[in-house]
Amino acid sequence: MPPAPADSAPIPPDRPAARRVGRAYFSRWGVGLCLTDPQGRVIEAYRARGWEGPSHETVRRLAIDEALRWGEPAVQPGPDETVLWAVPVMVNARVAGGLVAGIAEARLFRRGSTAPVIDVRAACTDLRRLAEEHNLTNAALLELRRQAYRREQARAEAIHAYKANPFFQLRSTYLLDEPSLVAAIRKGDCHEARNILNRLLVAMIHHAGDRLELVKSLFMELVVTMSRTAVEGGGVPEELLGSRYDAIARLATIHDDEELASWLNEMLERIMDAIHAAPRHPHAAMLEHAMRIISERCCEKLTRDQVAEEAGMSRSHFSRMFRQHFGCNFSDVLLRLRTERAAKLLAETDRPLKIIALECGFTDQSHLTRVFRQHYRVPPAQYRREHKNTKD
Repeated sequence: MPPAPADSAPIPPDRPAARRVGRAYFSRWGVGLCLTDPQGRVIEAYRARGWEGPSHETVRRLAIDEALRWGEPAVQPGPDETVLWAVPVMVNARVAGGLVAGIAEARLFRRGSTAPVIDVRAACTDLRRLAEEHNLTNAALLELRRQAYRREQARAEAIHAYKANPFFQLRSTYLLDEPSLVAAIRKGDCHEARNILNRLLVAMIHHAGDRLELVKSLFMELVVTMSRTAVEGGGVPEELLGSRYDAIARLATIHDDEELASWLNEMLERIMDAIHAAPRHPHAAMLEHAMRIISERCCEKLTRDQVAEEAGMSRSHFSRMFRQHFGCNFSDVLLRLRTERAAKLLAETDRPLKIIALECGFTDQSHLTRVFRQHYRVPPAQYRREHKNTKD
């Protein structure tokens, strides 16, 4: 949401509340704050050093705008080798200014090290939460922005991942999204499962060209996996097996993309109907809650034990049920979400790799590089060259 129009009367920010946030934030992180107007001009500074001057005004405004756009503070590189992040100060739906934090890279990274002295991603989230606790921002609006961002992020990251894979990695494209599809089916989330299927279909056709038979064979395998997942979720095997074999026979008669899309969605509807008709697993709701926590806070300092506790499960039981329900373990999911976030930032921004590593929850740049190569088969720098400014 853009700042209020110029002809609207400016809204004065709550300075006493901002000072309380500044004191609490410095106590927790050793990082100062600036209270600014919507344009990034400083109103008051609370132990801010080196980035509160006019040369940083544009970056301060950008940090406020980006936090409002995505619902969460994001690290912005500033002049003089500084990094900044912010949360918008709001009165109802109008922007009254911003709370901007910053630190010099020389202080953040010790000489010769790419590991930061503080967890910047956690510091970003904490600034938002402090602002919300002191009623300095619109918590409900920011939450809506985060939800919208996560939906868009899933779509964009899938497109970038597909474009990254050369033709000979067609099967890898399929394997990349299969676990997410299985998880969506197990959760009974038909909307998300349909989105994944549609992305898979587009990606497969994009890679395979006119080799429709190859695409059909991969989706036939996928339907078998989907049906097995439905049986594990309580679906009646006889009904699923009968409908599946009839549908697979019909697959042989399909000769274009539109028919294939219709066939896939029909199969998904049958499978989801079978799951919804079956009794839910007693731990399904807790596991779904755990997955939401991981998705929303993957870039924070998040541990398996913390998620298990918030989901209301013991640590050992959580690990066992998580793998059984989603087909992978907690750390696999966490690393994948962080890596996908890093891929998006590489493709859409010019931020230094060590800053992206901070924002995405990695311990340092080396950790991000190692994990990124495992997921995308190329180093981050090459991925950026191949995908920077790519139009969807």
